[in-house]
Amino acid sequence: QQFGQQQYGQAQQYGGLPAGAAVAAGGGSVEQLVPVQLVGRLIGRGGAGIKELREASGATIKIESECVPGTDQRRLIISGTPQQTQVAHSLVQTRLAMGP
Repeated sequence: QQFGQQQYGQAQQYGGLPAGAAVAAGGGSVEQLVPVQLVGRLIGRGGAGIKELREASGATIKIESECVPGTDQRRLIISGTPQQTQVAHSLVQTRLAMGP
């Protein structure tokens, strides 16, 4: 299942799916770029934020430690069942919409 602009259009300014993400065949994995200034919003103090996102969605969520070359963005990778990835992506977009 692909996540479209209609579903998550509000978060497009923060690297929402159509511009910065790829959905693998079968919908089990989603990648998107997250501006480095917003990564802390996802990770949280001591990793509490990302742990909460993982537990709430059941998905595996990884944020690469280095920026994508030539950008100030880090790659976010969400994997799991299609339902888990959808829930995780929705939670991530909600967090990103809060700003830095």
